[in-house]
Amino acid sequence: MRIGTWGQGRVAVAALLVAVAIASPALAHEVTYQGTVLEVQTGRIHVKTIDAKTRKEENVWFNVDKTTKVKRGDKTVPFAGAAITAGERIVVIVDHDAETKMLAKEVRLAAK
Repeated sequence: MRIGTWGQGRVAVAALLVAVAIASPALAHEVTYQGTVLEVQTGRIHVKTIDAKTRKEENVWFNVDKTTKVKRGDKTVPFAGAAITAGERIVVIVDHDAETKMLAKEVRLAAK
């Protein structure tokens, strides 16, 4: 069976659409911040980080909501039950495409 030029073009377009549909969730603009906890409040965490490009210290507030995944070691825990303390090392993953500014998608802490 022979596929003409138009047929090949349609197949290529269809393949491209499928590839885009599969890759779309992976296109989220996630950024990982590492630092030290300065303060913890209900619904947010204040962290001292070092900007990877400029090497300057920044103090950043991260918002936390019910969708934020909090891991203490290998265990997933609720934000309130994580017992986060000032001076503790932390990793925060933020999706910069999210509607809420600086909303933590995931928080990672060392096991206690």
